[in-house]
Amino acid sequence: MRPQPPRHWSQVATLAILALALGYLAWLGWGLLPGVNPQRRGFDGDRALRLAKMLCDIGPRPAGSAADWSGGDAIRQELERLGWKTSAAEYMVDSKQLRNIVGMAGQSGPLLVLATHYDTRSLADADPDPARRQQPSPGANNGASGAAVLLELARALDASRLQHRVWLLFLDGEADAGLPDWPASSGARNFLAGRHGAAVIYLDKVGAPGAIFPPAPDANDLLQTQLWRLAQRLGGEERFPMQPGPGLEPTPALFAAAGLPTVAISQPHPPFNRTSQDTCDRLDAYALKAVGVLLESYLENNAFLTIVPSLGQ
Repeated sequence: MRPQPPRHWSQVATLAILALALGYLAWLGWGLLPGVNPQRRGFDGDRALRLAKMLCDIGPRPAGSAADWSGGDAIRQELERLGWKTSAAEYMVDSKQLRNIVGMAGQSGPLLVLATHYDTRSLADADPDPARRQQPSPGANNGASGAAVLLELARALDASRLQHRVWLLFLDGEADAGLPDWPASSGARNFLAGRHGAAVIYLDKVGAPGAIFPPAPDANDLLQTQLWRLAQRLGGEERFPMQPGPGLEPTPALFAAAGLPTVAISQPHPPFNRTSQDTCDRLDAYALKAVGVLLESYLENNAFLTIVPSLGQ
């Protein structure tokens, strides 16, 4: 005789099916709730690397070139696709037309600007091969890495949690600093002409494998200490050591000299900088992620607001 199932078997099966159905409906409902995006995840280093490659695939992007303009278009289109409000400020250097691009989030409150540059150096003047020094640098680390971090941050950030304004600032006209007849920090000078009151976190050359980002002795101590301590709590004590490194480079130094509390996340003396070998295959997703996760955590927890009164913002 075939054994008979327990009398309560059909009840158990019914309850199990009901539980699965309710779970599925709850999952669907969560995705439909206002402000909840089931596709949003935390900062993805691999995606940041793909964004850097998107820019590198355009080719070298010296300020004022057609490729530079295409890079700016790609940045603005990606920001708008992700729902960020954008604006662009065009300006001239000699006969070249340049453009700063801003993505904006947050409705009110003090302003924190996360800035980088997206143009690349027109001459690979530090190349070990003299024959290549008249060629443009591809600008993967020095040009695409910071832009890629900010673009991926635009996707990963839960902007609904912001209690202050955040601008993602993509500067043009920065990479040729030091070359004859080129004004240093032209993109930053154009931005400052708008008299924006803000604090600034500047990113540059953040994509090399094993990159280390020491604090700068002339950066804003309050903002810098807050960021570096957060990095260490997130497990980044090796990438963000507390021992000071060199001073601020010209663009963040310019922001600081204008009275804006400024820090810089930048690797001093990165490999392949200003050479023909600054290519995307030498970028590292883990380095990009370390910077992106730090900024994502800092913004979503509104830590900036706790120091604003002391910054005079």
